[in-house]
Amino acid sequence: MRRQTGKRRTITGLLTGLMLLGNGCALLPEAGNRAKLLDMPSLEQTANADPAVEKRIREWPRAQWWRDFHNPELERLVETALSGSPALRIVRARLGQAQAVADYQAAEMLPSVGASADVHLRHFSETDFYGPTGGTTAVGAYIDPLVFRYHLDLWGKDRAALEAALGREQAQASELAVAKLILSTSIARSYFRLCSAEDEIKLAQALIADAEEMLRLAKLRRDKGIDKQDPVHAAEQKLEAAHQREASLRAEARVLRNRLAALSGQGVDWGNVITTSESAFTGPFPLPESLSIGLLAHRPDVAAALWRVKAAAKLVKVAETEFYPDVNLVGFAGLHSLNLKDLFLSNGASVAYSIGPTVTLPIFEGGRLEASLKNEQAGYDAAVESYNEALLNAVQQVADALAHWRKSREHDEAQERALHAAEAEAALNEKRFRAGLNTRDSEIEADMQMIEQQLKLSELQAGHLQAAVGLIEALGGGYESKATQYE
Repeated sequence: MRRQTGKRRTITGLLTGLMLLGNGCALLPEAGNRAKLLDMPSLEQTANADPAVEKRIREWPRAQWWRDFHNPELERLVETALSGSPALRIVRARLGQAQAVADYQAAEMLPSVGASADVHLRHFSETDFYGPTGGTTAVGAYIDPLVFRYHLDLWGKDRAALEAALGREQAQASELAVAKLILSTSIARSYFRLCSAEDEIKLAQALIADAEEMLRLAKLRRDKGIDKQDPVHAAEQKLEAAHQREASLRAEARVLRNRLAALSGQGVDWGNVITTSESAFTGPFPLPESLSIGLLAHRPDVAAALWRVKAAAKLVKVAETEFYPDVNLVGFAGLHSLNLKDLFLSNGASVAYSIGPTVTLPIFEGGRLEASLKNEQAGYDAAVESYNEALLNAVQQVADALAHWRKSREHDEAQERALHAAEAEAALNEKRFRAGLNTRDSEIEADMQMIEQQLKLSELQAGHLQAAVGLIEALGGGYESKATQYE
């Protein structure tokens, strides 16, 4: 009964001591004014700027959005890049680091159990307080097969540190999604432009053939005295301009192939085997039902910024807990002896054990705790403002992408009408030439005008596909995130 009473008094004393230490801990400064998260601006009027868009508000782009263009070569390029790009490997390695840090923080919440052994030669001073052992030398040993330590997370420090690490891990995972989105959209833009350049090279060659025919006829008329030298010079200029256009297109195609090879993580020669074919985007372009809500979940850069805000808030909590007492439960059990020969031959006299709380209390730190807290609070403010900036940029990019896509669609339709008119004009001039009502020059001129319109349409169609890719990128490319609300 006396032993139980003594234990109760000991426990009561420890608890009382902890309460006194808690009352005597360093004063926590006031939080002050912290940065605020912006609400999502409305995009409904922007999305519904024309009646046709409202009918498309059904769903977001799919995660593998490039398959919607029904182009096997584009699919091959994107999938090769996603598996072989060094840039993505770098981001994946950073994600692995973040995951390891989170695992380490999770392990910090568990008890640690280990063992230790210490064998030493010690000489005791004759002038110190060692008593009978003064002036002697002994070989001792401390063998503890069980060493126990457990941090009592009274103030939630370990939990906050773990949640901060998990937030950084999620932010890095979102960064990986950003890198994948940028890589895949860059490949799609370059590939669509390459397909257009290859088509334009063929059209430029047809233009060269017409220009050569014009020059041949001009020289023929000059040699027969029917016409002067001026038409020859004009035809030569058109021919050289056509050759320059073809050379520029070939150089552009070569650069695009090199770029696609590099983006895919391959050598430049790999770009020579890239095939070009037409792409088809079937059906109307889909938009989210609610842009104002959807951007938080479908923009990986916005999600990453929000995860960083959450992580920064937890780091502030960690810094706040530094102002409170820190309690560790530690213990050991083993054999301790100043003489190695008595370690195992003392009939249990060398047995030693200990268990109990170890309390550390910040009383005077010279402003270190305040400075650390201010640093984390400033980091939180910076994370909030970074999120606000990312959100505003995302809204602007969606609005700009919608504007570019609508413009490219209108230009495509206008250019198709212009091409139809040029084709009709070329067909009419061909009939007139065959009927003897027109010269061959007029027929060639009409054909060259038609080719010029085809060149413009090819460029605009590539621009329309690139604008569609830009809108997909602005909408997040099918990315999904749970970081839609700040808690």
